[in-house]
Amino acid sequence: MSRTQVEGLVAAIRPARTADLPALGDFFTGLSVQSRYLRFFSPITPGPSLLNLLCGGDGTTDALLATRDGVIIGHGMAADRSGACEARTTDIGVVVADAWQRQGLGSALVRALITGAQVRGVTTVTMDVMHGNDRALAMIKGHWPAARARRSRDYVTIHVQLADYRERQRPVLPARPCTRQSDAPAAAGRV
Repeated sequence: MSRTQVEGLVAAIRPARTADLPALGDFFTGLSVQSRYLRFFSPITPGPSLLNLLCGGDGTTDALLATRDGVIIGHGMAADRSGACEARTTDIGVVVADAWQRQGLGSALVRALITGAQVRGVTTVTMDVMHGNDRALAMIKGHWPAARARRSRDYVTIHVQLADYRERQRPVLPARPCTRQSDAPAAAGRV
């Protein structure tokens, strides 16, 4: 468990556990319809199977909670998958309780998720962000000005190379490009 301080807010960021399922359900129920919509692209309140996934219960998801005085005030998750040339990619989703938004907690959760992803050997992060979620888009642009974005009808998919992120932290050697013939056309078509 780590403690993070953002603009005077002290919160603990820790892995989610099965014992957190009831409190996690309360957290998502307590979000505004708008916050749930921006997180899930629908104003749903997660049921038992989705809560299990959000808690990392499938064994392939890194799920983190931000808590203050034992109460969940933020949730983040990263779901890994294999990409082209055996590259590892993770999809990140984060939501913060309405009363705690705009205090840097979402950024702290993203940083913690990326740190874990780097340990697991992930090289690319993707994030789907609804059009109109200007706060999330601004946060991403502020952290990764070189991130690539692909727009669809309803959302923007952001692609971040973790080497770019690490370079802001400390110099590293660039990753070797994939040169296998079978992967070249697919990679060239990605944004």
